[in-house]
Amino acid sequence: MIDTELVEAAGSEDDGMTAHDRVYLVLRTLNSMGPGLHPLRRIIHESGVTKSTVHRILNAGVEAKHLIYRKPGRYGIATDVANYRPDASVHLNLPPNSALDRETTVLQRQTAQVAMAFNAVLIDDTPGRLMLNYAYGRRTDFQAAFNQADPEAKAALQYAPLKADAAGLSILSHLDGDPQSHLMREIRSEGYVVTQSPLPDWKLLSVPLWRGSTVYGSLAVMGLRPQMDRNRSEYAAAALACAARLSARCELASGAMRRAG
Repeated sequence: MIDTELVEAAGSEDDGMTAHDRVYLVLRTLNSMGPGLHPLRRIIHESGVTKSTVHRILNAGVEAKHLIYRKPGRYGIATDVANYRPDASVHLNLPPNSALDRETTVLQRQTAQVAMAFNAVLIDDTPGRLMLNYAYGRRTDFQAAFNQADPEAKAALQYAPLKADAAGLSILSHLDGDPQSHLMREIRSEGYVVTQSPLPDWKLLSVPLWRGSTVYGSLAVMGLRPQMDRNRSEYAAAALACAARLSARCELASGAMRRAG
């Protein structure tokens, strides 16, 4: 049942649709975009609903805890509220979203796979990784696999403990000064790690993202098992190059802030 706040937010427009129609259209559009966060301008464009109405509907959804909002103007569906960390953004130390968008898009085009960016969420006893961005280009097979996945798999793709898969392990391996685990040492030595992804038949390759000497997230490539097994070295090189550019941007931004201070 749709919340009355969302219906009220839909307002009244002379477009032949009821307020309920507009709410369903905006939410259906957001759901069709898949996991992660999406720019407001894209949601407006793909839904065909006016900017002011879309903005009101999305903000009502955020207040009702159905949606997630991240500055500047990015929205996503809170698939599993129990796994959502609403105060995580204060710990992100992320590069500008424009750089993150650009590099995930570059990585997707270079590999022809799905590219994803994750942030380390280190605010409780079970540290995790939260998806911040993704690009899948023309990989409609990914969209189909995501749509057919069970709710637990969808939630795990968006948020999961660091130990769950490559996106978290590439972060976890650099949190300790001198890791005792053979696996953690091996990940450090290789520079990347490959595991099964939350979606069946899809594998995940991930590399760490750095801000100076501190790991703050990971960049990942996800693809079907045969492609990932055959081209893992090529994908790893592409991911490492994109991660290096993002990390360099973080360091430049940090230096500028220190000089300004």
